[in-house]
Amino acid sequence: MAGRGGRRRGGKKGRRKGKEFMDAALDAYIRHQALRLWRGLEEALGDGVQHAQALRELGEFSNRGAYEAIWRSHWSASDLASPPLAGEPDGWLFEHIEAAVRASVLEERALRQERGDRLLEDLPDYNAFVQTALSMLLEEASGEIEDI
Repeated sequence: MAGRGGRRRGGKKGRRKGKEFMDAALDAYIRHQALRLWRGLEEALGDGVQHAQALRELGEFSNRGAYEAIWRSHWSASDLASPPLAGEPDGWLFEHIEAAVRASVLEERALRQERGDRLLEDLPDYNAFVQTALSMLLEEASGEIEDI
């Protein structure tokens, strides 16, 4: 509805909220991808695979298609090549995995836009993640609404 001066009520709040949601969704997607890799590493280590070999195998990223080199580059540039030293904080390994994933996702996202390729946000994997997260959020919210 238009308010004074022909502006719609609320100004740009709708756009700002939408951007905040998309930023939060991207951050959550990055975390999700990092967790997937970390769990893969933990599983491989639990199966007796050596740390360096498990990291090499996880760092293949053949599923990234034309963007595989970006992911491999950030993965190999991270401090993941050697196992954590004794006394490193528990989250050390995950922090490094997440940093490599964040750099990879952001670079891939920018390159996709520059090349005119399908946006990251339009990929089935990303959309499935967002839909699942929204479904879980709505389920939680509906439980809270019923309690009122």
